[in-house]
Amino acid sequence: MEDQKRKKLTRLADKMLEAHDKADALSNIDVGNGFNNSINGILDSFASIDLSTNEYVDKTKKAISLVKNNITLSKDRKNFDTGEYVSDRKVLSDKLFVMQSFLGNKGHEVFGKQSLDEINTIYRKHSSVNKLLT
Repeated sequence: MEDQKRKKLTRLADKMLEAHDKADALSNIDVGNGFNNSINGILDSFASIDLSTNEYVDKTKKAISLVKNNITLSKDRKNFDTGEYVSDRKVLSDKLFVMQSFLGNKGHEVFGKQSLDEINTIYRKHSSVNKLLT
């Protein structure tokens, strides 16, 4: 039973990463603010009312955006390990997936100190890298 649950969660996580990669590709298309605002409004309407967990989700999204920016900026440079950056993005994407699954449940471990410290560590690392790249 546990094995089936793990396989299902793995498939869901893989689908989430694939969708995230497709969204990354689509984000390069310039469509204007009106379209983005309407899509964000639709997505926000499904979000939980609990602002404290939504704040964590927003901060994780900002960290993912920073990591994606670093991946783009460092692709043609030899001294930066883009593989590590891709790994960091996957860690953050996994955490974001779990956070969105447990919105409003601040007691879940994904909102715990250890998980948030890991997100902050990745964010600080990429903030420093971004300063070097820009």
